[in-house]
Amino acid sequence: MQLLFKNKFLLVILICSLLFAIYFLIQHDFFQNTSANSEDTQKTFLEDLNTILDITDCGDSIGSLNGVIVYFNSGGIMSCDGERNLSVNGYSYGIKWQCVEFVRRYYYDYLDHEMPSRNGHASHYFRDAIASGSINSERNLLQYHNGDIRPQKNDILVWPGAYGHVSIVTNVTDSTVSTIAQNIGRDCIDILSLDVNRIGGGCSGFLRLFIP
Repeated sequence: MQLLFKNKFLLVILICSLLFAIYFLIQHDFFQNTSANSEDTQKTFLEDLNTILDITDCGDSIGSLNGVIVYFNSGGIMSCDGERNLSVNGYSYGIKWQCVEFVRRYYYDYLDHEMPSRNGHASHYFRDAIASGSINSERNLLQYHNGDIRPQKNDILVWPGAYGHVSIVTNVTDSTVSTIAQNIGRDCIDILSLDVNRIGGGCSGFLRLFIP
């Protein structure tokens, strides 16, 4: 047994297998966790796994949502060569591997939604002058100000600032909003507070796919 653990490669494989097994059991409610506890465990799992795999290169996979991969960005606007990522049909996802790129790619690949405008920083995805429940024509999505209504899965949260930030809602409980995003370091999951309808963390509001 000692000889087995002297082989570092086998040790990493064993640790990864154990983490994946725990993650699988949690996803299937084996431990009967609450939604919030399950999200906390998922975040810890991804952090531990990223440490083991030593994710350091731009473009390394660090997670996914509904089959759409989240890629690692080492930080900065042009840190990952600054090339624009395009779909096979030429639709612009955005600059690799910025937060906007993942949001546009997720909406196009998974939700089959094409945004009319490809321009603007993340903060430009929310327009203060647009009333809640009205169409944001640049993105062809409904816009809601933070606190007006409850967020739901697949909504795009938008933060203000010079460049801002965007993320996608993955889960909502009575007191938390879980999100996934690119360009937030080696992790891709965050958990924000929710007080009735108001989302913590200072986001301006969110965009939502209009379904007649």
